[in-house]
Amino acid sequence: MSVLAQTRQDALNLFEKLGLPTQRDEDWKYTDASRLKDLLQPTPTDANIHIKDMGITGLDAYRMVFINGLFAEAESNLPEGVSILSLAELEKNSVGEDAEGIAKLFTVDTQAPLLNGFNAFNAAKASDGAVIILADNAILTKPLYILHISNQSNVVRHSFMIGKHAEAQVIEHFISTDDTKALSNTCSFVALKAEARLEHTRIQQEGSKQSHVARVQVKQCKGSSYQFHGVEIGGILSRTDLVVNLHGEGASCDLNGLFVLGGRQHVDHHTRIDHKAPHCTSRELYRTVLDGRSHGVFNGKVMVHEDAIKTDSNMSNGNILLSKHAEIDTKPELEIYNDDVKCAHGATIGQLDDKQLFYLRSRGISAETAQELLTFAFADEVLVAMSNQTVRSYVEKAAFAKLPHSDDLEEMLGS
Repeated sequence: MSVLAQTRQDALNLFEKLGLPTQRDEDWKYTDASRLKDLLQPTPTDANIHIKDMGITGLDAYRMVFINGLFAEAESNLPEGVSILSLAELEKNSVGEDAEGIAKLFTVDTQAPLLNGFNAFNAAKASDGAVIILADNAILTKPLYILHISNQSNVVRHSFMIGKHAEAQVIEHFISTDDTKALSNTCSFVALKAEARLEHTRIQQEGSKQSHVARVQVKQCKGSSYQFHGVEIGGILSRTDLVVNLHGEGASCDLNGLFVLGGRQHVDHHTRIDHKAPHCTSRELYRTVLDGRSHGVFNGKVMVHEDAIKTDSNMSNGNILLSKHAEIDTKPELEIYNDDVKCAHGATIGQLDDKQLFYLRSRGISAETAQELLTFAFADEVLVAMSNQTVRSYVEKAAFAKLPHSDDLEEMLGS
């Protein structure tokens, strides 16, 4: 058996050992993964999908398209002079020493925080993914837009390796062509060398019966910067684990999340930031808007290790319940093993402010539109950090189109 095949088999053996997480596991207390068991296996990819006009139109970006978990080269537009490859092609053409290097892309770190059976299954069964290798000092002049289109279960695995002083912007967008019951299982691994910069956006906008399980794992070297924007709009069940390792002195991360949910949607984000080096900074801002019988879960943990002097960390989670049947479970955590730090965390849960609603109504604005304006302002606090205005505008329209009086809101905002 080749080293690559053995690595895949080891991952499968680990999955059989771990199994799927259950609600007896503390990190999965509020999310029932058993309902995903029958959707776990990737399904045949014989569906005919027409992708014209799908995704974020008008976005000036390089484009990498995956259809049901497989790279669609004919629909993609990749930059020259930059190593952006298909994981399936790399695996297919691997020989000798190359196979050993590629096998590392499928290796599961059994000591990583928030490890679970979905991660092991991903390494064993991933059909494809993007492998981005940005050389030292290289700058990707336009964003890389990775569009995932599916109507079947799929397993995708990405690796982003950003060299010293290199800069890039990556946008992952997950959409479905219909309301087929299916599961997207994705993992993205990010390595930032010294002084590298990456802005990483993930927009989950899949169909109303689609489920989504994701892991984003980041390792940062000295002086590197990682900015994350996680947007949850679609799907019936979505779980994302975001693990950031501030491994080098002076590294910084900025994590932003927005959920806009209705009906019986369920979204769960677990974040873990490990401050392992001195003078590192982390910022975390999550906002949740819940309507109908939707359920949101946020668990953010910051771990400050013994040698991480002069750590500066702040975490904030705000939640608005628009319905008496909506539910949020939030748990911000700090674990600190050093006295020379500056750390803060907090969470709020509530409804819209009556005084603010009265103020807007006294200016001739209807009760419904006043509610939408305040909701928009609350959530848009997260989106202002997005550097790409086209992406931000798309998310604003897509998220707030779910609200009952979005047409009135759009008119007032002049969109």
